Amino acid sequence: MQRFTDRLQGVRTAGDRLAALALTAAALLIGGCANLQPAGQADQGLRDSSAPTAALPGGASTTASAAASATAFATTSATKPAATPAPSAAASATGVADAPGMSIPRAAATRQPVTEQRAPFALGPAAPIGNLLPPSLEAMPSVTLTEGNLWDRIRTGFAMPALPTPLVAEKERFYSTKPEYLQRMFQRGGRYLFYIVEEIEKRGMPTELALLPFVESAMNPVAMSSAQAAGLWQFIPSTGKAYDLQQDWWVDNRRDVVKSTQAALDYLQKIYTMHGNDWFLALASYNWGEGSVARAVKKNQAMGRPTDYLSLAMPNETRHYVPKLIALKNLLLNADTLGLKLPDLPNRPYFVTLEKTRPIDLQLAAQFARMSVEDFVALNPAHNRPVMSATRNNELKLPADRLDGFKAAMATHEADSKTFASWQPYTLKAGENLDALAQRSGISVAELRRANGLRENARIVAGTRLLLPQKGVADETRVEQFVAPRVYEQIDRPAQFHTVGKRESIDSIADRYQISAATLAAWNGLRRGVARGMRLLVQPAGTQTMLTTESGERSMVSQTTSRPSVPEPVAGSEPVRAAADESPRMLKVSNRPAAERVTAATAAAPSATAAARATPRAAARVSSRATAKASASTAASPASASTATRANAPSARAGARAPRATQAPRASAPATRSSTEAVRSAAPAKKPAAAPANRPAHKA
Repeated sequence: MQRFTDRLQGVRTAGDRLAALALTAAALLIGGCANLQPAGQADQGLRDSSAPTAALPGGASTTASAAASATAFATTSATKPAATPAPSAAASATGVADAPGMSIPRAAATRQPVTEQRAPFALGPAAPIGNLLPPSLEAMPSVTLTEGNLWDRIRTGFAMPALPTPLVAEKERFYSTKPEYLQRMFQRGGRYLFYIVEEIEKRGMPTELALLPFVESAMNPVAMSSAQAAGLWQFIPSTGKAYDLQQDWWVDNRRDVVKSTQAALDYLQKIYTMHGNDWFLALASYNWGEGSVARAVKKNQAMGRPTDYLSLAMPNETRHYVPKLIALKNLLLNADTLGLKLPDLPNRPYFVTLEKTRPIDLQLAAQFARMSVEDFVALNPAHNRPVMSATRNNELKLPADRLDGFKAAMATHEADSKTFASWQPYTLKAGENLDALAQRSGISVAELRRANGLRENARIVAGTRLLLPQKGVADETRVEQFVAPRVYEQIDRPAQFHTVGKRESIDSIADRYQISAATLAAWNGLRRGVARGMRLLVQPAGTQTMLTTESGERSMVSQTTSRPSVPEPVAGSEPVRAAADESPRMLKVSNRPAAERVTAATAAAPSATAAARATPRAAARVSSRATAKASASTAASPASASTATRANAPSARAGARAPRATQAPRASAPATRSSTEAVRSAAPAKKPAAAPANRPAHKA
């Protein structure tokens, strides 16, 4: 007896202690203490397929397999389950790991052969079942089990070890100070928790994982994170697609309770195996990403450090992630001690699944189930539209006690030849708008926009194809060919302006906005270039017609532009030079007579000579431009230019000689000579001008 009692020392949870004590009492009652066999002999006796087994006492905590055998969801041929399902003969024993090296069996309520089933995701090597049960217990009669509640069943399946970090106590205090929050969360999870526990137990996984949706989404199937993670298990789009969770205009199966739970458990199994059967590392991967955890483990290995969850460097969110789960587990284990009132959750299926073969309006389905639309959507949150397509997601979930009434209501509706799917495709005609369509269909404009995913202020025009409730539908299956709306929308585009910056020109601004320089000048009334600080119109106001296709691609199909009014240019600080032009500023062209313009040009020659002393090449350019302007003005007005040239001939000749005195480059000499000859031909020869007083005579 001492040896048998010693094997029970490692059992930690309250439910397991109760089961262990029951085993001890049973052994004493039948006087089997003297007949205890070694482990190997006990194994052999238990594996005998002909030997009957006894169920463990303990009430609801030992009824898991009995309830597990009850169908969690039904099809159209299913019958309504009884309020208190009877234990099934098909239920099998499942080993649920507790401490490393321990496994507490959960036997069937009726006498059935027991086969050894090692939990594939136990924390450590599980001991054979025969190590715990003496062979003399095989002769015990079966014990009738009661239904109990789901919380006891979850507690019995806890198998993760303690997490030695103060963060667990911190999270326990956080949750314990928010009892209303816990109540709402647990009450909301009552719809889905039985199904999740069923699937976890089928895979031999610890039932702590049934609490993970409380951490992920507060058990809200329509929760959406800032990273676009959705559903109870918070799948991001890419991971959801990797696990066949369809996401389109019609459905988002990341929110489907059944499909997302299957995908989440598949993923957890994968990362559990990937990290060497360590649930804490698997949970960290679920939150942080398997690649990130793998790199953190590799980094610690390279530095010779431990690679367990608490030893890895990780983000704060992941550091607090697992402690939240363990804190919830501890609260459930000690709910009575802490005074935490848990909602009553019977240990039986809450919902059944009905396979639908035809489209049906969501509101009509809720009416058949005698439910509000809000409650109906809580069980069917994957559907995005007011009509449920049979080809996108053919599952309909109903409360278990509403199945028969739902099927009867459908039969009556069909016998009366009434429409099941009134929402059908419709194309807007010329002159129609959403207001008129909504009024004709008996719904609000806001409801029509929500049903088709249209923006609140979008101006929808003719040609748009969308879903609209209609009367007298001849072919309800037309909705199955509707992929998504095809939307034509008019958008008002405001005028766009640009403020001229440093070293910008008309050409550079026109290139930037992909318009021609002539168009830019015409829109802004430009005649003499741009100046820094000017505010220019670069895109007039107009209207665009945008097309959004069924696949979500967006393009412009037409555009109308209002004729811009030419504004008065804003005076800038000074004209802007081109980036490559390093010459001095050019003289502005004025409206003065040609003779005065020539005089001004020739008067600039002395300054050009002074500039030539410092930079010969720059002086040559200045002189060339000045004389070229003078010759052009002379050709335009010969008479007045001749008079002005004769009056200023000495200055002109002095300017013409400046390049030769400073030995300007040969490349500019022809232009200089031609310009000088033009000036000389317009004026009679006179004596050379005297050299400046501050220069030697031989350099004049």
